[in-house]
Amino acid sequence: MKFPTHLDLIIPTIKALKDMGGTATPSEITNKVIELEKYPEEIQNEKQQGDGYRTKLEYRLAWARTYMKKFLSAVEDKSRGLWSLTPIGLKLDISNAQSIIDLAQENKKKDKKNWQENKGEKSEDEEEASEDWKTEVLNIINNSSPKSFENLCQRLLRESGCINVEVVGGANDKGIDGTAVLRLGLISFPVKFQCKRYGSSQVTPKLIREFRGTLGQVDKGIFMTTGRFTKLAKEEGQDLSKGKTMDMIDGDTLCDLLREYKIGIEEKNDVNVDKDFFENI
Repeated sequence: MKFPTHLDLIIPTIKALKDMGGTATPSEITNKVIELEKYPEEIQNEKQQGDGYRTKLEYRLAWARTYMKKFLSAVEDKSRGLWSLTPIGLKLDISNAQSIIDLAQENKKKDKKNWQENKGEKSEDEEEASEDWKTEVLNIINNSSPKSFENLCQRLLRESGCINVEVVGGANDKGIDGTAVLRLGLISFPVKFQCKRYGSSQVTPKLIREFRGTLGQVDKGIFMTTGRFTKLAKEEGQDLSKGKTMDMIDGDTLCDLLREYKIGIEEKNDVNVDKDFFENI
């Protein structure tokens, strides 16, 4: 099977979003596109050259979303990394994929021409800024000190509604274990969390089972990583028959959360990473 280009992935992305009610995270979009297009393992797992945190498919899906947003006005990303179909996106006739691809390319050419006429030539990187800021964030986190990583995890958990956040594990394996109380209005319940810097590595089902085994009387677990979960690891974490399920935050989602809570991320016209914040937290 030929590897799909970012343009090939526009229609599958629209189909995936429609199938999920019009709104989804990048990870959910990736999983749904794989399901709908029935992509084999070799396409699902091929690494993107020069990007240690995303597969080639994830990288091209990110570009597809960029084209859909910038040149079709078909999607928008307003908060927490959620991508939503716009009214224009909902009305697109996806029965003719080539016509939509042609429209995106035509609008891209117009955009570039307008910029050159008003501002002068701009580079390819400036012209098509995508989600590469996430790679920058994850590189900084993975190269920061254990203490910085600990402080960042505690800050994120507190910003998301947790209180009594306590770190109880060591950082010898670049991981953090701890407990917290998640407060939702009048309701609160204990959670246990594990945060591991895995670089470009994948979290396996074995690691999920080991974490579940440490939960004890606590019913909810949160597993955060800078890496990625394998498909089987995700299924393991969400298996209701095991009695204790957990929220699984991969590197992509971690970045979206940092952006949502404005932790080391500044937004004006573009997404900007505050390197000093991450290096000195």
